[in-house]
Amino acid sequence: MRSRDGDLVGDARALGRMYRYLVDGLRLSWENAPYSVTEGWVIVELAQRDVTEVMELRRRTGMDPGYLSRVLRRFQADRLIIRDRSPENRRFQTVRLTRRGRAAFEVIEDRMAEVLRARLGAFSESDRRRIVEAMTSISGAIERALGGRCAL
Repeated sequence: MRSRDGDLVGDARALGRMYRYLVDGLRLSWENAPYSVTEGWVIVELAQRDVTEVMELRRRTGMDPGYLSRVLRRFQADRLIIRDRSPENRRFQTVRLTRRGRAAFEVIEDRMAEVLRARLGAFSESDRRRIVEAMTSISGAIERALGGRCAL
């Protein structure tokens, strides 16, 4: 997968194209879903912890504050989330998924797993193992380098 000129930037771009082939298949999991890919991403991100500060959610998703606010308003109207003030600092809002929000997450998670299973099914068992190990290694290196400041 070396780029023609063998440079790191070219290699990283080629890796990005391969990664998108595998992971962008997850967009298929949103077909006929009540939420957009971005909204699903927010639900998945909220499911990673019990309570999330809205500022942290913005940082992790890289979303525009106004757009994120509209998404959270919709989720609140659909009773997927509860918004509160942070007990540590009342100027900050926190968000948590309700039971209904957790159920929406489970549907999204099941659909994503199904699509990813199908995409990975194109590879031999040993290649699947190597792909996942390499992705885990890459993710770990990025997280260590950025100290968790990456919008993933």
